This record gives sequence, structure tokens and C-alpha cells, in this order.
Amino acid sequence: MAYLVMLSLVLASFAAAQQQQGGACDPVRSMSLRESARGAFEKRQYDVAARQFQQAFDACPTQRDTLIELSDAYVHRREFQQAIHTAQQFLELQPGSTPGRLALANAYFMAQRFTDALQITNQVLKAESGQASALKLKGNCEYLLGNYAQAEDTFIDLLDHHPNDEEGPYMLGRIYYQQSRIDHAMGQFERVLKLNPQAYKAYDNLGLCYQAKGETDRAMRYFLTSIKLVEKDHPDYDLAYANLAEVLLETGDAGKAYAAASKAADRNPYSARNFYLGGKALCKLEKIDLCMNWLERSASLDANYPEPLYLLARVYSQLGKEEKSRQALEKFREIKAKTPATKR
Repeated sequence: MAYLVMLSLVLASFAAAQQQQGGACDPVRSMSLRESARGAFEKRQYDVAARQFQQAFDACPTQRDTLIELSDAYVHRREFQQAIHTAQQFLELQPGSTPGRLALANAYFMAQRFTDALQITNQVLKAESGQASALKLKGNCEYLLGNYAQAEDTFIDLLDHHPNDEEGPYMLGRIYYQQSRIDHAMGQFERVLKLNPQAYKAYDNLGLCYQAKGETDRAMRYFLTSIKLVEKDHPDYDLAYANLAEVLLETGDAGKAYAAASKAADRNPYSARNFYLGGKALCKLEKIDLCMNWLERSASLDANYPEPLYLLARVYSQLGKEEKSRQALEKFREIKAKTPATKR
């Protein structure tokens, strides 16, 4: 999800200030393991990071804030239930901790348990009304639940408390874009760029706005600007590549669209949309077997994503798999009937 809220070391340092001491431990070994785990985390070696954070906690259980870093490592490994359990373990040891609650809310958020995440963020905001991370999580949950009016109020509240925080105008831009208030959205994304000229998400979303206005060439320029900013420094960001792939498909350049979708899928192999766009490009290139593989992967990643199913039905029919074609089309219609239309 392009709007994910990661906590990692900021939360850990905040939690350290609240740490309670007691009991025997090996603090030197624990700290050495934590530093090694942080290095692995920065290199995106999340399996190693999680193992070493666990070893660090075992070496010195009084270093409770290690659990927050461990929870974040589990989030990055997409082991969301384990991340939730670890954050809950920290809160059992240190009830009422703000960083502990935020770690739990973040794990719920990443697990798409938005209602649970909202409940926790509201607990934080009851104690600290302007807490920035809690406001961001709350607003993102409301946005993803489709409660745009509430999300708008939350991000305006964030701006009132933190006028230089770029996520406030960025998310207001996302809300206005979803509501087809394109000029309002563009104003917010441009506000983000005034705060941070390197804000790659703002460039990406300005590309979407220009695409919505029918200005395809300008849209592609903004997508390419975003890609230039993320290519080396933000290896997890895939949306600009996917958005470029989609506009290239619209302009009929299936070869370049497949190349862009492939890069998006390399960066985020859990995105159903990335594989759908790659599959669609392969179909246009008449590489039917590969197209089928990409579309099946897309459908397996998100059972509620209808687009690959419609195209799969056509591909199965081309390959003479009529029963599979019928099943895919039936499932497409079922999902489409209950899925609200949203913009990217």
C-alpha cells in the first residue's frame, strides 16, 4: 500500500527514554546485537534483523524497547500477526506507552486491520492530542476505509499542529484526487514540493493529476521525475513505475509498459496491480502464456482485485480453457459488484 506509515528507529529511541530497568542481563551483548540488527534492517535484510533483535532482547529482557524494533522488522517481513504479538508483548511490560501503542497501531495498519489501528491511535490522541504519528495513522486509516471527510479533518488537524509536516498536504491531495477535485489536489501536492523539493510522491501524484486532466505528456514527465528521485535512494517505492506503465499502455507502447511494470514488480512483488499491468502489457505483445502467468500471480495476491480476472477470462478462452474462463469471469462480476470505484 503507497501510503504505508513506518516507525522503526524513531519509535525505538522514544521508547528507550521510558524504559524500566531491572533484572540481570548482558547489556553489552544486547547492544551489539541491536546495532548489527539495525545495520541489517537498513540493508533490507529483514530476516537477519528480526533474528538479531530477538537475540538482543533475549540477552537483556530489561531492554524492552528492543521489542518495538523487532515488531517493525516483522512488519517489513510481512509477518503481521507476529508484529502485532510483539507490540502487544511490549505493552504488557510497559502499559500505556505511546511508542508501544504506535507500534501496535502500525502493525494493525499494515495488516489492513484499520478499525483496530484507529482504536489504538485514538487512545494515543486522547493522551496527546497533537501526536504527529498518531494523527498520520488515524488519517490514513480513515482514508483507506473510505471515510474521506473524517480523513480530511484529521490531516487538517495535523497541519494545524505541524504546519511543516509534508504528509498533511500530501494526504489532503490524495483525498481531493479521489474526489475528482483535481485542481485542489494539485495545489496540495505543489505545497508539498515547496516544503520538500525532493518529495517524489508529490511528483508521482502530480503525474496522476495531469493524466486525469488528459495531459499525457506532462503526466509522463512527472512520473519520470519521481522515478529519477527514487531509483537509487528509495528502492521500495514502486508506484511511479506502475503509474508510468499504465499511461504507456494507454498510449499503446506495450513494450515500454512491460519494462516499467517489471521494475514495479521487482520493487514490490506483493502488489497485485504491478503484476496486472505487466500481464496486460504481455497480452498486448501477444505473449499469451507469460501473460497468463502474470495475471494469475496478480489474482493470487489480492482476492478482491477484479481487473486481472476479466483479462484472465479472455486469456483462458484463447487457450481453450473454457471452464476456467467461465469461473474467472463469474468471479470478476461478483467482486466488481461489491467493490467501490477508486482512483489510483
